[in-house]
Amino acid sequence: MRRMWGTWGAMLALLASGCDAIDLSSITQRDAKTRVRPEPPGGHCEFGGDRVDSGLDRDRDGELDDSEVTDTEYVCDDPTPKVRTRIQAEPHGANCALGGQAVQSGLDRNFNGQLEDGEVTLTDFVCATSVTNVLLRTRQVTPGEKCALGGQVSHAGHDANGNGLLEDEEISQEVYACDDPAPVLSRLRTLPPFTAPCDGDDQGGLVLEAGGDQNGDAVLSASEVEATAYACGLEPSDLKVYHDGEGPGPNCARGGIRVDAIQDRDRDGDLDPHGFATAVFVCQTARVHDGDFTVTGPVDLVALEGVTHLRGELIISAPTLTDAVLPSLAVINKSLTVRGNASLRRLSMPALRFVGGSAEVTSNARLDVLTLGTAPDTMVQVQRSLLVEDNPMLPTLEGLAAVQPEDSISLRANNALVEPGLLPYVHVLKGSLTIEDHLRMDRTPFIQLTQVHGNVRIANNPAMGGPFGLEQLTSVDGGLELRDNALLERLHPLARLTSVGELFISGNPRLTDTTGLEQLASAGRIHIQGNKELVSVGDMPALAQAGAFSVKFNEKLQRVRGLPLLRTTDTLSVVGNPLLTSLEGFQRLTRLTTLEVLGNAALTNLGGLAMLRELDVLSLQGNAALTGFGLTELARVSLAFVVVDNPKLPTCLATALAGDVFMGEPLSGINIDQNDNAATCP
Repeated sequence: MRRMWGTWGAMLALLASGCDAIDLSSITQRDAKTRVRPEPPGGHCEFGGDRVDSGLDRDRDGELDDSEVTDTEYVCDDPTPKVRTRIQAEPHGANCALGGQAVQSGLDRNFNGQLEDGEVTLTDFVCATSVTNVLLRTRQVTPGEKCALGGQVSHAGHDANGNGLLEDEEISQEVYACDDPAPVLSRLRTLPPFTAPCDGDDQGGLVLEAGGDQNGDAVLSASEVEATAYACGLEPSDLKVYHDGEGPGPNCARGGIRVDAIQDRDRDGDLDPHGFATAVFVCQTARVHDGDFTVTGPVDLVALEGVTHLRGELIISAPTLTDAVLPSLAVINKSLTVRGNASLRRLSMPALRFVGGSAEVTSNARLDVLTLGTAPDTMVQVQRSLLVEDNPMLPTLEGLAAVQPEDSISLRANNALVEPGLLPYVHVLKGSLTIEDHLRMDRTPFIQLTQVHGNVRIANNPAMGGPFGLEQLTSVDGGLELRDNALLERLHPLARLTSVGELFISGNPRLTDTTGLEQLASAGRIHIQGNKELVSVGDMPALAQAGAFSVKFNEKLQRVRGLPLLRTTDTLSVVGNPLLTSLEGFQRLTRLTTLEVLGNAALTNLGGLAMLRELDVLSLQGNAALTGFGLTELARVSLAFVVVDNPKLPTCLATALAGDVFMGEPLSGINIDQNDNAATCP
């Protein structure tokens, strides 16, 4: 004990003397340290958190070592809300056309183990489809890279595990359909008199058209027309048009614009007493998919169901697809091609109103239901052509009543067609019309067609007794061809036809005459050939001009008659008609470029051409009964005079006529041979 006090005494003495050789704080001070480490879920923290250790840094290394820990506290995390889902039945409607399930999900923020209405943050609709075992899952898309203004993404696939839900691993097709709201435009367009659906009104009428300005050019184009109404017997000044908002409801599921047109002739802003009024709706439902789309199977088709506007071409070529229904698709900016679907029974696009290219339905072996648009509510403007070809089970075209192609129509080899229905909104074709190779079709569906700027071909339709359905046709700029129709025996449905580029009547074995073309006034060419029962040609009382007139190989033809106004034609060819005896129908012709009369075994003279005065080429060959010319007014043949192999025609008559009328080079231009050299002339 004395020694310890001695030591402290020495130290105190040093301190008292002011010596700083020893720092007491360095002997006694130690820093307090803490450290924080993650604490996994367990006994200390059910949901994990942080472990906070504290103590003195005894070894002065700046860190709290395990041996230096004197106290530990735990800071625990709050429990994390779990993602929960719930499934509710979804009725038929805008979200699921055929019904399905709404799969709702969100965080269970109150930790009660259930997803309540206020906790729902995401809804997927898993929709039933018309295809067995194929499901459609749709989800809203917020504005972003995929859809600048938001929209919807559709996933489709086979329900491989059969649980009625479409899991991610079952998805095989994804389609984005983006919102594309646009200002609504409207216009009034006049209808000419007697134009459907105002075809009973000699004043015509108006068409109210409305739609969203999708391209932003402030002009309502054909592809943008979404709603249409008709007002017969009125003029644009009679109607006042108003736009107003339309809330969500039966007219527009997601809301839109209501366009009213009222008869307000006194301009007081109110409907005239007993006046006309109508309303159309442009709904905010445009869902746009950019690019071409090819359907190769049912999953592709189902994924496309949410699209209303396709900015591209749609091709359906799926050999195993049996049913193709697209209830919402309204606009296809390019072409629609449905080809080679061996199992397809039904094709239905009831909302379709615009196709920017052609609409082609070809080579679908079992197709028996075809619907594009819904006349008269949803007309379908096809900017190019309509082709319906080689669909052997298709019984009618009634489902195409709304279609209005601008260019051409081709109906070919649809062998189940009998009564094809009506296509009443086809008035003018810039291109051609072809109706060919139908076993049972007995009439055409074009009851309002008036003009065709290209060709009309009606060929090889063995059940068609005449061009029925073309009663309004007035002009064909190209060729009108009636060829190889086994039962065709009447041309009367063409009674309003006034002009045709070329008229071909060939190979129709039941046709006995050409009566019925009562108003035909001009033709670039008329060619009548190979109609084995044809007895009479002509009976065209208004025909004044024909560029060429050819009558060939009609084995029972006896006469050409009933052309009282025909004064002008360039070439007349009468060839191989063994019973022909009279050409009286040509009695008013005064000039021809070429007269060709060959192989008409019963023809005795050309007296039907008695007024003919001038020719460039005369060719009479192989007419076994020809005994005289009968060309009493003929004064000039300028290029060729050919009279050969007419065994009963006196050579001296031919020589004398040539001497009187031929104005060309005799050595090269005259050929008189194999006629009756023994006969004498007065």
